[in-house]
Amino acid sequence: MKKRILTGVIGIVLLSPFIVFSHTWALVALMLLFSITGVYEMLKCTGALKNMVIAIPSFIVTAAAQILTKVTWFGGDKYTSAMLLVYTAYAVLLMMGAVFSKGKIKIADAAISAVTTTYISFGFSSLILLRDREFGMVLFILALLIPWVSDAMAYFVGVFFGKHKLIPEVSPKKTVEGAVGGIVGVCVATVIFGLIMQFGFNKIPNYILLMALAFVGGLLGMCGDLIASLIKREYGIKDYGNLFPGHGGVMDRFDSTIAVSSFMYVICWMFSASYLFRSW
Repeated sequence: MKKRILTGVIGIVLLSPFIVFSHTWALVALMLLFSITGVYEMLKCTGALKNMVIAIPSFIVTAAAQILTKVTWFGGDKYTSAMLLVYTAYAVLLMMGAVFSKGKIKIADAAISAVTTTYISFGFSSLILLRDREFGMVLFILALLIPWVSDAMAYFVGVFFGKHKLIPEVSPKKTVEGAVGGIVGVCVATVIFGLIMQFGFNKIPNYILLMALAFVGGLLGMCGDLIASLIKREYGIKDYGNLFPGHGGVMDRFDSTIAVSSFMYVICWMFSASYLFRSW
């Protein structure tokens, strides 16, 4: 536990400059590093990393998804529409590669590589896109706050009060008490965040929608965590990597974050962030 907490504290300190300068290419560089590492970990886990027909297009699409967020003519809402075409073409390319490989590439390997690469790359690029929207800094911090608080509260409540296993076949250590603690904790933390924004930064939140976002985001974060855990169990590994001592790799640490950030960006793409906040 001590190693986990220490790594978390050091990670927040190291991440702070990227939060402060998140409106610049510094955030793109960080998300590029995380997304490529995450895709690398996933391809290594599934055994697809050694197949260049899968690996090379996956890394290219992942890098492009981050870099193109800051290209003026490609940014904003046009980005999402264009990337839907890119992701579709990428998925078809991988699966057609399986068709013409004469059995060397399994269609299941191509399909799971396409899905996981799209999921990972879009999740990290969503953080950049959220930062560039109206109330961008607030949305960006929320996209980090919701999964991290939910994870932390679920972990500590589970350790000290957990008695009933949630889904032991997927994640043996997760408990029902931890899941409830995570949801309650993130809702409370999000309301506190809203109060800080209102009285410290003159940004008035819609507390009902903010609570709903925290509740749904907390649930989605847990789903992202469980999905990543199930993939690990299916392929017989304990952690995706060891980049973060006590936490594992990028996909161990950011599995819930990319689920929440993707959801938040799609919501903001469909609607306006002014539903959540307004300025005095």
